Amino acid sequence: MSKIENHSIFGCYSQPENGVTLAFLQILKAGGTKFISEVIDEIDGIDFPSSEINIVTQKKENKNVYDGKLECDFSFRVLVESKIKSESINKAQLEGLKNNAKRDTDYILYITCDNEKPKELDCDNPKIYWANWKRINEIFQNRDSDTELVNFLINEFEKYLNFLGLLNTELSEQRVQIAAGSFGEPIALKYGFYACQNNRSRKDSKYLAFYHRWKINTLFEIIGEPQNDCDITTIDDENVKKYFDDGKEARDSVSGSFRQFYKLKLISDRLDIEHPKGGRGSAYTMGAFRYTTIDKIKEAKTTDDL
Repeated sequence: MSKIENHSIFGCYSQPENGVTLAFLQILKAGGTKFISEVIDEIDGIDFPSSEINIVTQKKENKNVYDGKLECDFSFRVLVESKIKSESINKAQLEGLKNNAKRDTDYILYITCDNEKPKELDCDNPKIYWANWKRINEIFQNRDSDTELVNFLINEFEKYLNFLGLLNTELSEQRVQIAAGSFGEPIALKYGFYACQNNRSRKDSKYLAFYHRWKINTLFEIIGEPQNDCDITTIDDENVKKYFDDGKEARDSVSGSFRQFYKLKLISDRLDIEHPKGGRGSAYTMGAFRYTTIDKIKEAKTTDDL
């Protein structure tokens, strides 16, 4: 974890527990009302009304201090409490939160690093919801945001959680990156590599799949780390050289240009995962990578299963 690229912009807080909560809330704030509603709904089914949502951090109320609050027009609230050490629920603090959540539209969200719901929260109280940091990260990573800022913050948040030891380090080993494949898929199948625009935003992934002609058929393992700033006409690889030998026009089209370069190993070309056809703009990938897990892609019948 000593490399500078492994450190997150969120990693400068002196108190990690407050820092990770603030990072979580700032991503929600940057994402906007619809984003917040979708994230909270995935955590445990809390259904926000479609109105303005305010975010408050480090709130003191009735002598009780909680880490954060999501508030909807002052009539719908989710009180947020977080822990970064396992089995660290404070019963007195929990009772204080319950006392603050008196209205029918008040809820409590506890986020911990425990693999299972802590027994202190496993009760019949319908106001108490729970998630661990791994689940929060998965929800963020699977969201489709309209802004590069939110995507950037989500990736930085994952780095921060990893830095704090709050994630399973095998997460990236399960991730499948999905790319539009009209151009890339035939080259990957024949020559075992993929090249796209330089410095394209991406998440660490072990696998790469292609979406092409309303289907995902091909799955590859990514060999080594994808490389930016690559002039692929100079790469010392037999398959890459053969690609250029087979078509001089291809060499001319990329000569002097830098690319993000992936070396690939074919796993399957028979996934047969269909994407329900819709109108204009309904393609599964549109200008950005999408992501799923290897377990999901092996079982999926349509893109709705991913």
